[in-house]
Amino acid sequence: MSIVKDNIVTWEKKGEGVSLYKRLLPDTASNNYLGSKIAIYGLAVLLIPLTFRSLVHFLKDDSGVNSIATILTFSGSPDPNTVIYLFSSLWGGQQLLFVFLAAIVLVRYRSLIPLMFSLFIVECFFRVVSGALHGLGPEYYESRPPGSIGTYVFLVYGIVMLYLSLRERRAESSDTGEESA
Repeated sequence: MSIVKDNIVTWEKKGEGVSLYKRLLPDTASNNYLGSKIAIYGLAVLLIPLTFRSLVHFLKDDSGVNSIATILTFSGSPDPNTVIYLFSSLWGGQQLLFVFLAAIVLVRYRSLIPLMFSLFIVECFFRVVSGALHGLGPEYYESRPPGSIGTYVFLVYGIVMLYLSLRERRAESSDTGEESA
C-alpha cells in the first residue's frame, strides 16, 4: 500500500515504510529486492539485445555503423571511417560495461534493479537528445537504422519496468495461509 507522508511516497512492508528514494538508492546493496518479480525477468530479457548491441558496436570491424545502421561510408584521406568506427567501438565498450554491471545486479545485488532501470532510461533519453542535437538526415543512411525506432521502444520498456521494480511485490501467502495485500 502506498502512503504519502511529508511529500514522500512510501510503501508499507511489514509495518515499515520504504521511501521511493530508498528503493532507487538503498543504504546497502543486497539481494533484498522488494519490487515485482516481473522486473527481475524484464532486466534479464533486456540484457539479451543489450549484449548483442554492445558486442556488435565493440567488436565488429565497422562497429555496425555501415552494416546495421546503414550509415554511408565516407571517402577521404586519411580514411574518415576509421575515426567513426573507433568512437562507435568505444561506445560499444561503455555499453558492455553497463551490461556487466546489470548482470552483476541481477545475480547478486537485486536491490539495485530500480537504479539500473533508471540509468537505462537516462541512457535512452540521452540518445534521443543526442539525435535531436546532432541528428543525421536521410541522406546519410541507406535505410532507417534500427536505433531510430528501437530507442523509443526501449524507453517505454524501461519506464514500465522501472514502475514494476518500484511497485510493492504482492505477497503470495503467509505461514497461516492468509493472503496479504
